[in-house]
Amino acid sequence: MGIISPLPEIEDSLREARMSTTKTTLEMPEALFRKAKAAAASRGQSLKQLVTGALERELRLTARVKPQDCSAVLRSVRQLAKANASSWEAGLDSVGAVREQRRG
Repeated sequence: MGIISPLPEIEDSLREARMSTTKTTLEMPEALFRKAKAAAASRGQSLKQLVTGALERELRLTARVKPQDCSAVLRSVRQLAKANASSWEAGLDSVGAVREQRRG
């Protein structure tokens, strides 16, 4: 005789119960809390589910973005500065060069 599968809602509840959880307190503006609570209700979720899902999505997004090496960024900025400075007429400072560029 086969095992009868419980309803999906019960499976979700059991899965949540098996996961280790931590209680926390969040402070947020009252207006944001009301919007979040209303959004969760309109989706048929609890505020806990809404916040957990939002945090999981945010953490997945930020995990994909790799911070750039500062030295690489500085090298790019220096190269751009050199290219820009080489386009200026000799004897002009940065203010004079900008004025000259604006004139056309």
